[in-house]
This record gives sequence, C-alpha cells and structure tokens, in this order.
Amino acid sequence: MNVEIEGNVININSPIVTLSDVDKFIQILKSKENEPHLIINIKSFSLPSSIIGELLRLNDKGVAISLNIYDNTLYELLKALQLTNKFKIRMV
Repeated sequence: MNVEIEGNVININSPIVTLSDVDKFIQILKSKENEPHLIINIKSFSLPSSIIGELLRLNDKGVAISLNIYDNTLYELLKALQLTNKFKIRMV
C-alpha cells in the first residue's frame, strides 16, 4: 500500500491488500479524527469494508469526508451502498 498524507488530504496510490495495510490505514484515519474535513483520493480498485466502517464512524463523529474515486468499479460499489451523498463521492 502506498499512502501519502498532506494535511487533511490522504492519497491512496495502490491497493489496500493485506490486513496489515488495513490496520495501518485505519490508524491513519483515527489520527485524523479531529479534522473537520478529510479529502481522500483513492487511486485503487478496492476499499475493504472495515475501512468503510471506519469512515462511517468518523462521519458520525462530525468529520466531513470527500472521496475522489479513480476506479469506476469502486465508484459503482459505493453508489450501490448509497454512500455517494454521505461521503461526497465523485468519480475523477
């Protein structure tokens, strides 16, 4: 997993594959829970359900989340889960 962090912007540049990757990314999200707004650019084709759960938890705590999705299949999945408005998802 290749992740870059610049302030409240998180860039996921490669797939989150292993459990270690998932744990690492969840820790990154937890470290950002005091941010009023997170922008996450996902240049991968997958987003594990545990990360979606963590994003929902942050959203429930008042963190506004914007997801910029670069993969059509992932976009369609998040759309099917009815998360496009909750996370301000847009296809890039």
